[in-house]
Amino acid sequence: MGTLKKYKPLLGYITLFYLVMGISKYTQILYFQQNGRLMNFSLAYSAMAVAGSLSFLVANLLEKVALRKVANTLGLVYAVGMFLRVFFQSRVVAIISGSLSGVGAAILILVIRRWLYLEADRNSQDRQFLISSRYTLMQIASLLATLMTGLILFAISASNRVYVIILIASALGIILLPTGSVPSDEIKIEKRSRAITLPDNRVRGLLYLGVVIFMGIATSLVDPIAPAILRSVGYSVASVSLTMAILGIVAMLSAFLFQLPVFNRRPDNYFWLIESVSGIIIIFCGLMKRNQAIWTMVAFGVMAVEGTGFFILKELIEYEMFPKNELVLYLGLAQSGFLIGDAIGAPLGTTLFQLTNSRVLLVVYGTMIMLCGFLYKTLSRSFRRDRCFR
Repeated sequence: MGTLKKYKPLLGYITLFYLVMGISKYTQILYFQQNGRLMNFSLAYSAMAVAGSLSFLVANLLEKVALRKVANTLGLVYAVGMFLRVFFQSRVVAIISGSLSGVGAAILILVIRRWLYLEADRNSQDRQFLISSRYTLMQIASLLATLMTGLILFAISASNRVYVIILIASALGIILLPTGSVPSDEIKIEKRSRAITLPDNRVRGLLYLGVVIFMGIATSLVDPIAPAILRSVGYSVASVSLTMAILGIVAMLSAFLFQLPVFNRRPDNYFWLIESVSGIIIIFCGLMKRNQAIWTMVAFGVMAVEGTGFFILKELIEYEMFPKNELVLYLGLAQSGFLIGDAIGAPLGTTLFQLTNSRVLLVVYGTMIMLCGFLYKTLSRSFRRDRCFR
């Protein structure tokens, strides 16, 4: 409790940010679906991914401005994008909304991660708790957002009027985030880095971006179509909803597992181990021809834990790996790469699933996450070796 109280402003900001984001996102898809404009929603989603993936282009600007000022300015940009979700009729408005939301959300997440790193530098004894807290709170806030929105719609009505009120309230929620608690620190970098948008070592920066894009593809290969996969192996609509809720709870609880001190010792080794073991189990499940419903459930259970460990351990690795003078540049590349990978992985997974079956998709996913574990461990060693020779 003492640790939670110590970082109350930071943890409160993170929780409110992801809660408001989740409510708006969940409301938007239901609102657009009810009005027969899912195509406009997909355009907004694509525009958001593309705009967010370009966040590394403004990373240098972020490095020259106080975090609090960035949070205030980009919060307004994000709020405008969220407000425009009210207008489901126009494709142009949907694209503008998605673009503004993508840029605003991406930069605000960079602010959060930089804030976490500042606190971790000042309080090394709480480093693991701080670095892992973002993903843990994101899981909790996302679950709460779904439950809260569903309860509001059930208790009042699922009318357009209610949807509009929720969307406007969400936009106001972003504006009212407690930015006064955001540090006013300005991030200093070496003078020679200020004129470019890539790290000094451009080859390593581009290599890192390529690896992160691959990791983004892997993580989004199965997750977006998980309900469809469960339906394809025989689960009913009701059981799919229940199963997805249970998997969400498993993922949330496993976040506390990866906060254990043991994972703070050489997280790159644990990352490689977890991705390798999980990949082997998932491939095994995909190769099973009988009782596919059971083996698919086993694979999804493993993926719920593996996915949580993936993101928490990855951020622990990055805290040690990134050069401090180019921290936000690499954070921008990490975020952009994942969004690019997400934009590729989701349609790739859907296409593969439609052309083959869920078993093939599980085998491909298992293979890719094993490769992710190896690549990121190797990359971590490269960064560490380079730092030792300086």
